Amino acid sequence: MGGIFINYRRGGHEHVVHRLYRELTGNFGEDQVFLDRQSIVPGQQYSDVLRERVADCEVLLVVVHPGWADARDEATGARRLDLETDWVRREIDQALQDGKTVIPLFLDGAEPPTAEQLPERIQKLEVKNGQWLRQGAYDSDLAELIAALEDKVSKTWEPIPPPSPPYRPGRWLGVVTAVLSCAVLVTVPALPQDDGWVRTDGLPFTLYATMFSCLLMLAPLIAVTVVRLLFRRPLDIWERDLHAVKHQTYVRQTWPLAAGLLLIAVFGALSMWGDGGTLASFALLLVLGFAIVRTAALNIRLQRRENDLWERWPHCLPAPATRMVLRRAVARLDLRLREMRTPLSREQREKARWELADLSKALRRVTGEAERSRRAWLRQDHPWLFGFYALWLALTAASALASGLAFSRAEHGTTRVHVALAIVTLIGAALALATAELGHRLQRRQRTQLVREARDRIDKLAARVTTLSTHARTKPSAPAPRPEEYPEPD
Repeated sequence: MGGIFINYRRGGHEHVVHRLYRELTGNFGEDQVFLDRQSIVPGQQYSDVLRERVADCEVLLVVVHPGWADARDEATGARRLDLETDWVRREIDQALQDGKTVIPLFLDGAEPPTAEQLPERIQKLEVKNGQWLRQGAYDSDLAELIAALEDKVSKTWEPIPPPSPPYRPGRWLGVVTAVLSCAVLVTVPALPQDDGWVRTDGLPFTLYATMFSCLLMLAPLIAVTVVRLLFRRPLDIWERDLHAVKHQTYVRQTWPLAAGLLLIAVFGALSMWGDGGTLASFALLLVLGFAIVRTAALNIRLQRRENDLWERWPHCLPAPATRMVLRRAVARLDLRLREMRTPLSREQREKARWELADLSKALRRVTGEAERSRRAWLRQDHPWLFGFYALWLALTAASALASGLAFSRAEHGTTRVHVALAIVTLIGAALALATAELGHRLQRRQRTQLVREARDRIDKLAARVTTLSTHARTKPSAPAPRPEEYPEPD
């Protein structure tokens, strides 16, 4: 357990000792400061507790008041320090023998004891450098004492580990994608096709599939282009603002809008389908109901996570950390520092500085992620999307190959037809590559902008921690509530 043990003698100076106890617990925490009447639980055997806590402490504070060395036993008149049963003497003796740090604390009017006034076993107390605690200079004296104690009392907190990283497929996904792509390239051209299209001047259905696939590939490219070129600034501002709020607020602001737009688009399309649209609409409602239930469960779980991040800190950031996680961590630390009173306690300073260092480390990782190659970005951030696009391109190429075989069987397989099919296939590949290129550039710009923005805020937060820590490290008689004792606002 460690910490600070306050050694004192009863007799008129308890109010100073109790004030000192409140000040030290406000800075180090109640579990780090021991004072007999406040720290011993009723029913415990005080002699055993005192010996255990002296053996476990890191610093023993000996409160020396006027007449401390000559205090007498009321029953016998003997000097208390000469009695082997005196607990003040026992605690000092045990701390000196165990090699603990012993600091004499002199109150107003007290004189440092001489070797002649001390029993032989505690005469080392004479050469221990002490600290004054004068009523007229209480704040400055206490600040010096706390500064000395902070170098000798070990911290009691540990950063909370990050949550388990999300599942990421390994090389098996690449193997499965390659096998399925080869199977598609072999199977689709081998499928039988009706030759009736030749007599009706029609086209093979595989050609329609190839052209429709290329049109579909155009949709993601258009979406990424619109986001990157037309609505970049408003979307950046909206995203930056939403990233800084709690997950519950983020969901409340984004999910209904997205769901509403999706419902309007889908039901509008289904209404033009005729009678078949009714069954499809019912199926869609079932899917949306399942999605709403799943979203509600996810929201509850993430809300608990948000509450835990606020009440217990600091939490290690996950690796890799998303832009939303990083922005939220910076906003949460900013909010903590705004709620904290000056001067910061030792634990608050240590936690804030540790979290700033962890944020800086995460930003260095983000900087490295922005410099990744396109293949590494897709493989690490979008493995499933990478595999899906590979299968999509394989299916497009297989449909084009099947169309060429169909034209050849119908004796229409001219060079021009085969070149046109090859060009269509290349156009599909070019659309997929262009989408990946724009997505890669977009994420690189977003990461670079995040690093620049977050680094500036982290520097300001570090300066604020320094400012809050430079004043005299004293606490009011009643320590201020910790920021995590308040509910976290949006």
